[in-house]
Amino acid sequence: MFLKSFGGVVVAMTLLVGNTAIAQTTETQLAFHIQVGSDNDGNPIILDAGSVQGSEYTILQKQGNGLTKTTFRASCAEGRLFSETAANYSADGQLISEKPTQQEITPQPGTPEANSMEIVCQTASKEGNQ
Repeated sequence: MFLKSFGGVVVAMTLLVGNTAIAQTTETQLAFHIQVGSDNDGNPIILDAGSVQGSEYTILQKQGNGLTKTTFRASCAEGRLFSETAANYSADGQLISEKPTQQEITPQPGTPEANSMEIVCQTASKEGNQ
């Protein structure tokens, strides 16, 4: 972990190793990532906790040399999950494609979708944003 103070603002960063989260904190931006699973090649599937707004959130997954960013919306009270959009990015962060997915997902226990939904719904419940 790396900690440094810049003018009263503490910046903390950790690297992703196994199940360790990546965290970066600055005065104006908070990025916090939690590994919620892995793909068939062992690459981490990450919940972008900084993207959570109520029960809408983003999961990041390695795709070739780039990554896929999928936005989900959970109906926590009903236990339902919906995929909203999927976007593909190149290795240098350029948007390659984006499309609406607009479909209901049936999250199976232990999957990245179920794990991320559980985290988001617990947070939404504590904040009263079901």
